[in-house]
Amino acid sequence: MVETATSPTRTSIYDQLGVRTIINASGATTAVSGTLMSPEVAAAMVEAAKAFVVLDELNAKVGEKIAQVTGAEAGYVTCGSAAAMAIAAAACIAGSDPARIRQLPDSGGMPNEIVIHRVHRIGYDQMFRAGGGRLVEIGLPALTERWELEAAICERTAAVAYIDSPATGANALDFHTVVEIAHRHNLPVIVDAASTLPPISHLTRWIAWGADLVIYSGGKGIRGPQDSGILAGRKDLIQAAVLNGNPHRGIGRGMKVSKEAMVGLAVAIDQFLARDHDRDFAEHRKQADVMLAGLQERRDLRCELMADPEAHPAPIVSVYPLDGRWEPQALLHALQHGTPGIYAKVEHGGLTLNTHCLQRGEPEQIVDRINAVLDGIV
Repeated sequence: MVETATSPTRTSIYDQLGVRTIINASGATTAVSGTLMSPEVAAAMVEAAKAFVVLDELNAKVGEKIAQVTGAEAGYVTCGSAAAMAIAAAACIAGSDPARIRQLPDSGGMPNEIVIHRVHRIGYDQMFRAGGGRLVEIGLPALTERWELEAAICERTAAVAYIDSPATGANALDFHTVVEIAHRHNLPVIVDAASTLPPISHLTRWIAWGADLVIYSGGKGIRGPQDSGILAGRKDLIQAAVLNGNPHRGIGRGMKVSKEAMVGLAVAIDQFLARDHDRDFAEHRKQADVMLAGLQERRDLRCELMADPEAHPAPIVSVYPLDGRWEPQALLHALQHGTPGIYAKVEHGGLTLNTHCLQRGEPEQIVDRINAVLDGIV
């Protein structure tokens, strides 16, 4: 979603705290505070702060909305998608057994292995282990065969994980094959699809395809509170997640979700469903075109555009050095430490500029700064 960039006044809260604001060309990533909530979401959170409620009752009501929009039997609000990974693991390992719930994170004596493709290993899958899981890898970077999943399943297996993320590699088993094998062994399949929204169709496809639990971030494409996440799936597993989570005394006690965040997520979901995401993507494509037009004529770099809404919520422009004439990390450092700071990512030997969180006027600033930095280097 493209908004008009606003310059904080001298009395802004960030000025009072002595914290600078930045241009976010990294996408909806936690390190740069996710996305921007709408005024309606922020207002709902203020309203929620004016009364007391029973957290389980509120979470259950928002969970009904989550179930409805995902097609799942039940839903649960978590403290971000990483917490959902830990609680999903705990739900599959300890279930609703109070003795097992209390024993976690020590999962000794329980089925605790979570099978995961080697090409699906990401920096956040430690959260499965935080919930008591022990990861068992299958496959090679070039190939994964169905017999490898069959062979990995044993009496110690608690679940099979499947990661849907731009950060994963190719050559995993087809999801339908994973579901068929896992379900034949009476094992749940956990899908982490945290950063894959929009499009809206991604909200329902995993449950429709047979996932038992699916995870989404609330503070990325949905534009809810940054510390909110979605766990949707089978009723029995969601009930186990509730017992393993806050405000109960399980592994998720410290992964608190406030009443304000739950209400904000509920409003953000409604707005997400009502938005014209095709129009948003087209607006972000215009931003990408601005950066391409301002950079691709340079003789010290080449540009590459990724603009598939099924692969990325918004277009991405990647900038690669030619003939080693500059270092992407050095360029990023200069951008981050300028005024305003511009945050992007260095990936696959280049600088990636994600348009998902760019505001009006910011693509032009990015082009000007990159040109200025590189003109000083070359």
